[in-house]
Amino acid sequence: MDNKLDLNLIHLFVTIVQSQTLSEAARRTGMTRSNASRQLKALELSIGAQLLRRTTRNMEITEAGQLLYTHGLRMLEEAETARASIESLGKSVRGDVRIRLPTGLGHLYLTSVLLEFAQSYPDVTLRVLINDYIGDLISAEVDVALKITSTPPEDHVARKICDIGWCLCASPNFIRRYGPILTLEDLARCALIAPASFGRRFDLKFDANGTRMLLKVTPRLQSGDYPYLLQAALSSLGVALLPRYAVWQQLQDGTLQEVLSQYEPEGVGNSVYLLTAANRYPTMATRTLMNFITEQIRLHEPHWRRPVL
Repeated sequence: MDNKLDLNLIHLFVTIVQSQTLSEAARRTGMTRSNASRQLKALELSIGAQLLRRTTRNMEITEAGQLLYTHGLRMLEEAETARASIESLGKSVRGDVRIRLPTGLGHLYLTSVLLEFAQSYPDVTLRVLINDYIGDLISAEVDVALKITSTPPEDHVARKICDIGWCLCASPNFIRRYGPILTLEDLARCALIAPASFGRRFDLKFDANGTRMLLKVTPRLQSGDYPYLLQAALSSLGVALLPRYAVWQQLQDGTLQEVLSQYEPEGVGNSVYLLTAANRYPTMATRTLMNFITEQIRLHEPHWRRPVL
């Protein structure tokens, strides 16, 4: 007996039993009667037992044949279930998605977006990581990552969502205490609040109508936690360099005021990208989440743009 059973031969045998004639089974499986007969003999040889007793008028299933039919039918059903389940992974919005978010956009905006997604797609399980380290998505066991950068990594598939603008802002109380901030020299005398990724001392770069300008700065407060930086600015601890998505509401309601609006400061990155591994095709659940995030960001992105002066 051959321990390796051919599922195609089992499918043929089940069809023969169900159709009750070899000719009808051959028609259903798209082969000639002689070929179906040869394959049945091959299956019996593989099994080591006679499966059907053939007469001139009909066929009678043997005890071995009945056992193979019962188990074979179950095997074919399990195989079909497996095929349908695998196929559904690419078509049904269900499954696990592992996503990494940058700290600022994650804490200040995307957490509520992901909660809305979870409510809309209850069959999708999310594992959310919030940190600014991207690394390798596969080794980090991440399906998709968002990254704010000016140069997306070349070893990943990068899908740009929108531009990210930055601004300098301070509370009205801070501006009252220190006076109007109208020039870069005025800014140099102020305490600066900035992301830690710039480093302890750095050249703050500006664009002034196409002219590049630099200001050497040593921030008073730095952190990778953007909600902390925002709270520091609201607490009148200095002038904050922050992305516009983090402060647009405060600029709108007046709890923060933009300073040096004639200059456009350069931040940590000027665009937000969705990143996926180059050698891995995203599942339907991952693609649905990517599209959902893209739509939500583009819906709100107009609020994040630099005002036309």
